[in-house]
Amino acid sequence: MEGLTNWMQEHIAPLATKLGQNKYLQAISGGMMHTMPLTIGVALIAILINLPIPGVSDFLASSGLTAAGNEVIGSTMSLLAIYVSFLIAYQYAKDDGMNPLTAGVLSMGSFLILVPSTIALEDGSTISAFKTNYLGSDGIFVAIFLSILVAMAYGWLTRKNIKVSLPDSVPPMVADSLSPVFTAMIIFTVVYLVKWGFTFTPWGNIFDFIMQNVASPLMNLGATPLAVIIVYTVGNIFWFFGIHPNAVMGVFYPMMLLPALMANQQAYLEGQPLPFLMFALIGSCCYFGGQGNTIGLCFDMFTAKSEKFKAMRNLMTIPNIFNINEPVIFGVPVMLNPVFFIPMVLSAIVPGLIGWALCTILPIPLNPTIQMPWAMPMFISALLMGGPLYMAVVLICMVVSAILYYPFFKIADNQAYEEEQALAAEIAQQ
Repeated sequence: MEGLTNWMQEHIAPLATKLGQNKYLQAISGGMMHTMPLTIGVALIAILINLPIPGVSDFLASSGLTAAGNEVIGSTMSLLAIYVSFLIAYQYAKDDGMNPLTAGVLSMGSFLILVPSTIALEDGSTISAFKTNYLGSDGIFVAIFLSILVAMAYGWLTRKNIKVSLPDSVPPMVADSLSPVFTAMIIFTVVYLVKWGFTFTPWGNIFDFIMQNVASPLMNLGATPLAVIIVYTVGNIFWFFGIHPNAVMGVFYPMMLLPALMANQQAYLEGQPLPFLMFALIGSCCYFGGQGNTIGLCFDMFTAKSEKFKAMRNLMTIPNIFNINEPVIFGVPVMLNPVFFIPMVLSAIVPGLIGWALCTILPIPLNPTIQMPWAMPMFISALLMGGPLYMAVVLICMVVSAILYYPFFKIADNQAYEEEQALAAEIAQQ
């Protein structure tokens, strides 16, 4: 174990640190985090219009509340690429010491320029409109890469002093608005030429090019139940050795999880089968109670003989139910504790495979438009997103986690109990 720990610290920890400090990944991660008020802010509306209560659902539909709620979701979560194009550029420019608002506006403007705005009808005529799929699931990859490129270009051009120089007498608000005009002209001209160039390709626009050649192959490779289990397992191993799993999740969320979520949302609103249903379901089976599914270990503490773990269960169980498990990882400790290495590695694999099997058998009507805060207990999130059957699956996986940790917990508990007895005997002799 010591040799493995040294190898991880020597080879993996520096790589994870570099990934965590990478300014591009930091901008993507920060921008994605800024979307949480948007996605979670409409969660209550999504829950309301999908209440499976006879009479209530009929009233919501007849009163127009359901239709209005779907439009709210369609204007927020289903158009997430627009918001992402602004927020990632904003975060990058902020970290880079540039004006974040200008960078965000330039990025969002560039994104909308690239979106095809002419739609051909069946009768041969055309109308001016945006296809919402390009503003949502089919546009998320373009939004991510474009926002970084535009923010980089804005910073580089600004440092080259390509800006309008105004006298000090001009109010700061006016100066900040006018100084990047030349930069905007250059960026928008380049984007315009890119848009024009793609009209000569078989794809017709950059969105279809990215979807067919980058996004779709990547999603087919990574947006699978097996990929979820592997990613969370790697994150658990990192966490065991004291390396924060954000190094893994920071890449997995924007590149795999978010596009799959948006594709599911779009299909759900259109009444189509969810293309990544199993991928979405398995996540809740691999991650509850924090990285490593340590809620099972907290449940095991209620069988403790030692005073150490009796005290810990009172302090750690409630936070762990709300997916906060740092007290368990560092307090038990689980990190770098050879006793808990095996259950930490298996804590995503075993519940994940069992959850996969159960979700394949059971008809779970997942509603991907309902998104809960990360601190919401996972069984409650499962109930709201997929109903009683999905909650039952998650609860079964929690029980499996407790069973998985139990024999290893008993080893740690017996060790702590023997130490306490020895200490009590020593004190009695004194």
